[in-house]
Amino acid sequence: MMKMNEKRLARWTQTRQMGRTKFIWLRGVLGWGVTTAVLSSLIMTVFQGFPTFLFRLGIAMILFPIGGYFWGIWVWELAEKQYLAVTKHNAT
Repeated sequence: MMKMNEKRLARWTQTRQMGRTKFIWLRGVLGWGVTTAVLSSLIMTVFQGFPTFLFRLGIAMILFPIGGYFWGIWVWELAEKQYLAVTKHNAT
């Protein structure tokens, strides 16, 4: 993840107001997990055919949101670490 400039700092300040749990569920599970599950299932269907689409989508809707949960935690922790470093540095 890139270092926080003023624009990113302002965006994260606003984003972090939703809280960690809401961020993880909205951005990680739904935003990354479900979106990636649907897109990957559609792409695989183009290459391997429609008959396995529902099975593939079902598996993807389990695995990708789980991955999205951990992705959300990772992004939150990384952004918070950078945010706290910047705000602590600016406070001194």
